This record gives sequence, structure tokens and C-alpha cells, in this order.
Amino acid sequence: MNLATLVLLAAAVPGPDRLRLTPAIRADYERAVERTRYQFVIGNTKPFDEVYPRPVFAKKVRREMAEERALQNVFGLAVTPQLLAREFDRIEKSTEAPEQWEVIKKALHNDRRLIEEVFCRPLLVERALRAKFAFDQKIHARPHQKAREARAEFLAGRTPPGMSVLLLRRAAQVAPTTEELLREAKDSALPRVIKPPERVQDTGPVPVEPELAAVLEKELQKPGDVTTILEERDGFRVFRLLAVTKETWKVEAVVYPKLDFDSWFKTARASR
Repeated sequence: MNLATLVLLAAAVPGPDRLRLTPAIRADYERAVERTRYQFVIGNTKPFDEVYPRPVFAKKVRREMAEERALQNVFGLAVTPQLLAREFDRIEKSTEAPEQWEVIKKALHNDRRLIEEVFCRPLLVERALRAKFAFDQKIHARPHQKAREARAEFLAGRTPPGMSVLLLRRAAQVAPTTEELLREAKDSALPRVIKPPERVQDTGPVPVEPELAAVLEKELQKPGDVTTILEERDGFRVFRLLAVTKETWKVEAVVYPKLDFDSWFKTARASR
């Protein structure tokens, strides 16, 4: 599932045939699912009931319900029967753990609607909520403003607070194969973003992802050049070029972390 699909169906409301599961019943079903999966845990020497007492699942269900309220109240999105069906089909076709998937379905009586409601719905909600949160302009307005201010400082030839120097390798990492990309995409619902480079290490210049390398090749031509603001899943970055060779970029860099999900969700949950 991608965000475009979710947005397209955002205005829809789950149909009247949605299973009416109380929180207690849902917790019992989720516990039954986890019990069947526990047999696949390597080194599971402790009894399941000792590791996963029932209150664990009651708490889990309360959080899942709070996440769905946040998804609808904050972002105006609803998980529809169509999306649940697509999620079921996605797992059915692409799971790399078919034995676990079969016992999960068996724990839920091989009832497709029940499987979609108990197992697929929480997956969809959390994935969509985190995706919308990660790139919401209002939520992350403050660090984005700091990145704008830092870029202005770079352009003016000044040094913004928190600046560090990095040595980046111009030859990007080898691009993944189509098969690798497809495998990575199976369980991903987040937009593809530029991955940040690491700090300079003793082993030499830090390699960068192909997408970031392409941006730097385009925007850093001569010393003093400044990049646009590069948005990542968890922060904003700006680079200013100090020196360039055939092999490396030496850059000044600033990074401003976004608000972390758990802190935001705690506030969103409390204000419902």
C-alpha cells in the first residue's frame, strides 16, 4: 500500500459489515495469534503466559485504537475494507515466512474478514500513521525553520550553530538490483528518502547513497556552494562545500532532527 492509495480512499468510512470486536475480544484474538507465533521464536524457554500475560495485549489494543483515532482525527484518513483486502493479499503473496502466516490464519479460524480486522488493520494503521507523521509540514515546522535559518547563514558565508565537517566519497554506493529493491519494498510503506551520511571515520571518506550523491553532484560545484534543504525521514540537512576532488567532497553540514514519533503520539493521544 502506498500513501497515494490511502489518500484516495481517505474520505471513505469503513462499511457496515466491519466486524464488531470489543477491545477485550480483540485482545484475546491478538494473544492467540502471538501464541502461535511464539513457537517460531528461537530460544523460547519460558512459557508463553509468563512472557506475554494478558494485560500486555489489552495495552497493545488500547494503543492500536488510539493510533487509529489519531490517523483519522489528525490526518483525516480511514482504513477501508478495500485497503484491508489489499493488505491481506500483499501478505498472502509476498510473505517470506509462509509457515508463520499459515498458523496466524489458523489461529483466526481461517476467517478472512477476521484476519483482516485483527491482524491487517493494526499493520495498516501504524504504517500509515508513521508515514503521514514523518513528512507533515506542521508537525516538523520548527526544525524545518531552523534548517532554513542555517542555510541562510551558509549562503551569507557565516557558520551556523552545530555545524560539523564531513568528508564524503563522491563515488556513490553501488545501486541495489531490481530484486533487492523489490524485496526491500515488500514491507515498506514509507516514502523513499535520502539517507544521511555518517560522520567522518578513521577508515576514510564516508560513502553516500546514490540519491544523495546525485544531489551533491548537481548542487555542489565549487567551494561555497550550498545545497537545498534535504529532508529525511527523521531530520533536515544542509551542506556547504569546502573542497572537492575527483574522489571526495569536504563539506560543512548541519542537521536538525524532527520531532520523534513517540513524543508526538503521546501528545496527540492525550489531546483526543
